[in-house]
Amino acid sequence: MPFLHKCLSVILLLIAISSSASAATQATASVSNNQVFQGDTFILTIEVNDTGSEYQLDTSALTDDFKVSGPSRSQSTSIINGDINRKITWVLRLQANKVGDFTIPALAIGDLLTDPITIQVKEAGEEQQSTSGDTIFIENSVDKTQVYLDQPIILESKIYVSENIVDGDVQAPTLAAANIERISNDNQQTQVILNGLRYKVFTYQYQITPTEAGDVEITSPLLVGSIRKNVSVSDWQNRIISQPINIRGNSIAITVKPMPANYQGDWLISEDVHLVENNNLQAASYTVGDPITRSISLRVASISVDKMPEIKLNYDSSLRYYPDQDDLKQGTLNGVLYSQRTITHAIIADKSGELVLPEIRIPWWNSKTEQQEFATLPAQTLTIKAALPNTNNSNQGNASNVVNNDASTQGALSAASQLANNDAQNKLNEYVAENEQLTKRLLFWQISALILLILVISLCIYLYFVKTNKQLKAVVTPSNNKKTATPYQQLLQACEQSTPQQVYTYLLRYFQSQHADITQLQQITVFSPLPDDQKQQLQSNLQQLELACSGKTHQWDAKQLIKLIKMHQKTAKIHNSHSINTLNP
Repeated sequence: MPFLHKCLSVILLLIAISSSASAATQATASVSNNQVFQGDTFILTIEVNDTGSEYQLDTSALTDDFKVSGPSRSQSTSIINGDINRKITWVLRLQANKVGDFTIPALAIGDLLTDPITIQVKEAGEEQQSTSGDTIFIENSVDKTQVYLDQPIILESKIYVSENIVDGDVQAPTLAAANIERISNDNQQTQVILNGLRYKVFTYQYQITPTEAGDVEITSPLLVGSIRKNVSVSDWQNRIISQPINIRGNSIAITVKPMPANYQGDWLISEDVHLVENNNLQAASYTVGDPITRSISLRVASISVDKMPEIKLNYDSSLRYYPDQDDLKQGTLNGVLYSQRTITHAIIADKSGELVLPEIRIPWWNSKTEQQEFATLPAQTLTIKAALPNTNNSNQGNASNVVNNDASTQGALSAASQLANNDAQNKLNEYVAENEQLTKRLLFWQISALILLILVISLCIYLYFVKTNKQLKAVVTPSNNKKTATPYQQLLQACEQSTPQQVYTYLLRYFQSQHADITQLQQITVFSPLPDDQKQQLQSNLQQLELACSGKTHQWDAKQLIKLIKMHQKTAKIHNSHSINTLNP
């Protein structure tokens, strides 16, 4: 009987212990900060003081108001003064989607629930500019604070870091009604020492293109991540914890001006626009039905590819042309971002005479001079020749001759047959034999005549080339005895004589000796290393030269052109190694 009482006592004690242990199992939740800014990352930590596969965390209730990263799960067991402590920990990184007061709801972990937590989310402000002690901070700057609509701004962000960052990430700046694009610069990294601290400096660049006018503010890029810190648990034990960071730099106010009221055409703003005819259509002759290939390139500075305007051809509705797909490229030229659209198409002329290709004009606003300008390709007139006579008629004539010959042969055979009937079979045989001999002799003479004709033609061609070479040598030999003037000297002589047509010719020859791709005067300023103001003077002088060549005006200053060409010659020698002839895609 006493033994039975002892067994019951042990059983009741075990039940009491298990009941108390079960009652003590609970789930707790905590956050690293109850007040955060929009876009900030903060830590949500959830703990259960027990272990087991039945404890599974459900985070679906968080996705409506927060962006959830993780969670990471860890499990630990410790023994302190004979007490066994078991624990499961979940760590989640959260980002608030919008501004306001939110509640992290009670989260279910098996049969357990955490307590809800209230979070206040503020608009991003300058309170986040650095960590304590300025060990991490960001400095922002822009290339201009006043721009026109659709004119890009370059934002440069320098991130100064003197601590080790874990899971660091840089989020792009923000601006309402704007297109923001990261410019690849291979994450430039340098080191500096400020106030006795050594910093690593990471440089990021962004191209920001406003799409609405007004006074706006660019919000700094956001650096998120965490830094490792040692926390003292006891006199003999430390623990490493991760402290989340959310660092923004200074915001920048800019003014976006609307399209000018006097602007005409589709809005296009840039500091440099060029429209180029890639093929010299005047250098070839064309016949009715022949395809005429035309290629035109539009090159615009400081604009993204998706903003490139269309090239309107303005062809007559009766003209047949077949376009290819436009070719779009983007690259840098002398440190400036350029976009290029190239259109290629084939033109088919249906009749002989003059084919007029109308002028192409693209309006644009010069952001440097703040004036409207036009990129222009002048109208061109091509001469279309009539098609050559069809060779089918001659073939038909040959066929008729063959038929006639066949008819004659048949007549001869009929006569021979009649003769055989009247005279004798042996005469018919002689007649056939003679015809065969005549046929063989005729074939022999035809082949001989053809060979003789080929020899005569070959001899004529040979004599023609011999005579041409002698004439070329006679022309070239005297000039070799004299010192040939360089294209630069020839150009200066033509300018001194003030003859527009000769200056036009020698000007192209001079620049083609430096850049073979140049085919028109309009391309000269693209390849010239002159400063921008001198380029504008050169472009204006070239336009007056073209008008002088066409006889429309005589207001052309040859002395100014001589001065600009001499400055170009001097600058080209200095910057010869830096010249770029093609757009790098």
